[in-house]
Amino acid sequence: MAKIFDSTMLVETDWLEKNYNNSNIRIFDCTVWLNPHPNKIYEIESGKKDYDEAHIPNSDFLDMGEISIKNTPYPFMMPDSVTFDDVMSSKGVGPDTHVILYSRVNIQWATRVWWMLRAMGFNNASILNGGFDRWKAENRKIINTPIQYPKNNFISKPITECFCTKEEVEKHLTNKNVSIINALRSTLHDGTDSVDYGRPGHIKNSINIPSLEMVDSNTNLYKPLEELEKIFETHEILNKEKVIAYCGGGIAATNIAFVLTALGYDNITVYDASLSEWAKNNNLPMSID
Repeated sequence: MAKIFDSTMLVETDWLEKNYNNSNIRIFDCTVWLNPHPNKIYEIESGKKDYDEAHIPNSDFLDMGEISIKNTPYPFMMPDSVTFDDVMSSKGVGPDTHVILYSRVNIQWATRVWWMLRAMGFNNASILNGGFDRWKAENRKIINTPIQYPKNNFISKPITECFCTKEEVEKHLTNKNVSIINALRSTLHDGTDSVDYGRPGHIKNSINIPSLEMVDSNTNLYKPLEELEKIFETHEILNKEKVIAYCGGGIAATNIAFVLTALGYDNITVYDASLSEWAKNNNLPMSID
């Protein structure tokens, strides 16, 4: 029997079209744009403008800036539980709700929020397969009227193992029972790309499984779970005691974490600051292939 994604983790557009008006559903566009910038890695732009122009019916916009630590050198860091609870409560999320997450062009923004919710002990969240692009390509209903869900009472139960610091990565650099996975594209991993996080290349002894390989570029849909399983089996990931996923800033890495969770692998942690921190510290080992 073919392996398929758990329907509680990944929902299809036809299901959402039938259910988006359900009273317990909370749908969020999580889009962020990373625009080229001459003086830094990229310029962060909220996707709110795109949401205002067109979005899935009954969906609200969830601003990543509101659920991330402010005044830190590393973007999109996981906030304290009080901040997270306040934002989620104001967005209508509580124990009685089913959260549906989507983003535009790159699903990683939706998986970032999915992983954050999981880290706060909330497991009733799903990713929309194909995101907004798939929804639009199928000519499904799109509106530009903003949505405001009624306030709820989100109470987090943090699971600290979902995210880790550089010390955790350092501890496992030479542990062959732990896989450290770089979710960035291959040209960033091998150091040939010009994007500069501080030093080129990757964390020493880490392997490269790009987040973009999880999704079919032609359809924006996740590849079949059996195909994804083979990608990880090639690197013997599923036999390891633990996986540490990282990228540039803890975003793409959550897509790796999402797929591994779908495959039934559960000892995963995301290095939140990722190369935004590691590449700037000359005492932390990096490699170029």
